[in-house]
Amino acid sequence: MKIRMKIRSKMLLSVVIIASMVFLLSIGYLTNKLKSISLKESSSLADAIAAENANMIKSTLTAEMGMARTMANSLADFREHPDVKRVEYTNQILKNVATQNPDFLSVWCIWELSSVDANWNKPYGRLSLTYFRENGKLIFTSERERLDGDLLTGSYYSLKTHKKEAVFDPYRYTYKGSNITILETSVCVPLLEGEKFAGVFGFDFSLSHHQVLINKIKPFDGSIAMLLSQNASIVAHSNEKLIGLTFDSIYPKENKLFEVTKNVNSGKKFSGTFTDSKTNIEYYATFASFAIEKSENPWTLALFVPTKVLMKEANAVSKTSFMVILVGLFVLIIVIWIIAFSITNPLVRTTQILGKLAQGNIDANSKLNVKSGDEIEDIANSVNTLIDGLAKTVNFANEIGKGNLNVSYTKLSDRDLLGEALLNMRKSIEQAKIQEDKRKIDDEKMNWATQGVAKFAEILRLNTDDMNEFSYQIISNLVKYVDANVGGLFLINNDNKNDIFFELASCYAYSRRKYLQKKINLGEGLVGRCAKEGETIYLTDIPKDYIHIVSGLGDEKPSSLLIVPLKLNDEVYGVVEIASFEIIEKYIIDFIEKIGESIAATVSNVKINVRTIKLLEESRIKSEELASQEEEMRQNMEELQATQEESARKSSETESLVNALNISSYVIEYDINGRVISVNDAYLDLTGQKAKEIIGTHHSDNLLMTEKQKHDYRNFWRDLKNGAIRKETNKVILSDKTYTFIETYSPIFNENHEVTKVLKIAHDIADFIIDKKESEI
Repeated sequence: MKIRMKIRSKMLLSVVIIASMVFLLSIGYLTNKLKSISLKESSSLADAIAAENANMIKSTLTAEMGMARTMANSLADFREHPDVKRVEYTNQILKNVATQNPDFLSVWCIWELSSVDANWNKPYGRLSLTYFRENGKLIFTSERERLDGDLLTGSYYSLKTHKKEAVFDPYRYTYKGSNITILETSVCVPLLEGEKFAGVFGFDFSLSHHQVLINKIKPFDGSIAMLLSQNASIVAHSNEKLIGLTFDSIYPKENKLFEVTKNVNSGKKFSGTFTDSKTNIEYYATFASFAIEKSENPWTLALFVPTKVLMKEANAVSKTSFMVILVGLFVLIIVIWIIAFSITNPLVRTTQILGKLAQGNIDANSKLNVKSGDEIEDIANSVNTLIDGLAKTVNFANEIGKGNLNVSYTKLSDRDLLGEALLNMRKSIEQAKIQEDKRKIDDEKMNWATQGVAKFAEILRLNTDDMNEFSYQIISNLVKYVDANVGGLFLINNDNKNDIFFELASCYAYSRRKYLQKKINLGEGLVGRCAKEGETIYLTDIPKDYIHIVSGLGDEKPSSLLIVPLKLNDEVYGVVEIASFEIIEKYIIDFIEKIGESIAATVSNVKINVRTIKLLEESRIKSEELASQEEEMRQNMEELQATQEESARKSSETESLVNALNISSYVIEYDINGRVISVNDAYLDLTGQKAKEIIGTHHSDNLLMTEKQKHDYRNFWRDLKNGAIRKETNKVILSDKTYTFIETYSPIFNENHEVTKVLKIAHDIADFIIDKKESEI
């Protein structure tokens, strides 16, 4: 049966059906597109937040690695110290680091025995030196390990073979005197002698402070943040009960899906969407890996965000759009019912255009041209407005995709939800770009400071024996590195304890300074005040005629003046003064203050080196004078031997001479095979030994010889047996104490001019240094 309907009813039904489909398809397409864009933007924001927080954690670990590298660099010149001093020098550095960094659980250094003990020539064996805290006290341990061979596995063997910095995976440890188990890690830097592995320096620290940062990472409702080590152990987690567990034990399904353990171990950044099998919540997961300095141990910050939170705004827009569609359809039915007879012809064209729009085909040249002066014309104008609005929207989206965030866009009306969403999207992208630019600037400043620390660590290491050259290298390089114009370095002069002052050790690019002061007392002027108070002074209002800078533009007063004390353990060793035409920024001031401590430590060492060189030179001169005196004494002894007939008559003189020799010198007699046959009381008093402990021992016992001395030792006794006199300077180790003797060996002949024994007359070089110091006092 054929159903007959009026044309108005047919048109109404047709228009309603077509209009409904067009609206639904158009809004559906735009809504899905909006959801896709919103999800993409929100995911990018989550990625940016994860990367930003990962960089914050990276900066903390980088600073700790930089400190370990600085300490390792301070041990780089260990060959310049005697074997017995290397351990003492290492202990002092470890103690200083442990004292100045109470947050460190332990500070340690493991030396290859061959690097600190010249008598150990095996490729294995090591000396472990450690400072750790027990019940609030600093405890030191020293232990020789692996004397029978190295293990070919483990962390130490890996460091020894790869020779690269490392951050260990987290582990739990319980220290003596405490029932608390601490989750901690170790930062290690190898000590290299050229390409040869000499040992490793490192320290252990708690990972609890990373939990504080993880707790603060809450960018979205219901989000979960966690910090993973290289082996995917959970260092910190929003749920603190999961700390110390592995990722695959908590999320086995997700670990298999994203290969989390594999990707985290290789330092790969990745992301994806998954549904938690326990809570049935869908999450967007992003993993931001970061490398720690030069180590091959990347860590990863993971951020899980519920997708419904990311899609919250887009879902709200979809819901509103659906309501608008329903209202629009209802109004459309009423309007079409009233004017259906007048819209038949234009409706066909309108339907065609809307069909194209539903397919995403937006053509600005296909607008309706209706001049009926009624609602039909209004419909046509509305369609044309829709075409213009969608064309503008497409153009806006294309420009945003090209990175042009300055493109102009005007909403169609105050209720234009799509336009509002697009503008909000642009605003989000702009905020993300601003954050990225800020992060890049902060990274550049951090890299600048890190490179500066490394640069000045190298300068400090290379200039340790010439105070003038050391001072000039410091101030000239510092002025250039911070892009200042002039600078001066004032060092403390405390040679006279009653007259301590600071003197200008070196300056760079100075043309004129008020009164040209080279000597400044404590509290005198800005430099003296800085030295007395031990605090940094920064001025932008510089006193008149205090300092001027001469450049190609003339003689001008600087815009800023920075005066920084060089402090070590709250003791001021010097002051750095920097002047610049430009304002000195806060991060530059922080950098100068940071390296100030290293400069102060090196100043102290350089002064000690200069004094030591001076004392050694005086000791050498004294030794030559003693050698001359010993030669005269030997000649006297030969004359005594040649005139044995007169010795009976002069026995009292000879006895007095022998007594004087025994009092002023250390005398030992050897047989021609090198065995001790007698020793005087002065030598026994010096070493704290008894005669029976020495008589019968060989000359080479307890003698510390260089490789050259070992090679020449047989020739030494051959010359003595042939009647030659030998002079030597030898080191002897007795009861863990080292003595340095200037020795004269004289053969003793019988009446047939045959060598029957050897007489050694020795002097302790330490006596001359003590005598020298007492004479200066």
